[in-house]
Amino acid sequence: MNQTTSNARLNILNKLKSQLQGADLSKLPQEVKFKYPTKSHYEQLEMFSSHLKTNHAKVIYIDRYEIAQQVKQELDSRGLSSLLYGSQSHYGQDIEKLDSVLNLQTYDFQLADNKDFLFDEVEASISGSCCAIAATGTIVLKPDAAEPRSLSLVPPLHFIIVDSRHLYLDLASALKSEDLQPPLPTNIVFVSGPSKTADIQQTLAYGAHGPKELIVLLIKE
Repeated sequence: MNQTTSNARLNILNKLKSQLQGADLSKLPQEVKFKYPTKSHYEQLEMFSSHLKTNHAKVIYIDRYEIAQQVKQELDSRGLSSLLYGSQSHYGQDIEKLDSVLNLQTYDFQLADNKDFLFDEVEASISGSCCAIAATGTIVLKPDAAEPRSLSLVPPLHFIIVDSRHLYLDLASALKSEDLQPPLPTNIVFVSGPSKTADIQQTLAYGAHGPKELIVLLIKE
């Protein structure tokens, strides 16, 4: 943040604070805390999957050893033969089982020098996840050097691997978990479905600003 930006921010904060001088805050209505109903782990899984499917994501329950097989099956059904992944990621070795049957592309390049490749040539990508939130059908990604943010935001088809042991009822529960303790990255990605946008006529379009398809590989306990 440069000096000009810092001064502008300070001026705005000072103006806001000046408006509160003499205000009787006790007259404000009391905020009612919302608490999600208690759910069993099975109910949370069903809620999580239901929200994702409503948002046009595909959810597939698998065991970890089935990752490669399921990815190959989904790519074959779409006539795709390549996959971008992070070789040093948590599931890197599971994905490398596909090396003899797919064109595996390692994300080991700088985005600035490879935009044409990433935006025009990559058919599909796959990443792991940090945790997930049942109440909203949201997957939490913590981008790092092994799996940069653009791995999940650019390719038209994106696979996300979710470990059901890291599923939480709500955001508050996830924030209290070990999965989201500091140090945190400079950005966290929340995914609840494929990319979508709408125009002024409310015509919904998928894939305008990111993956057109999202496939969630949900690893069972």
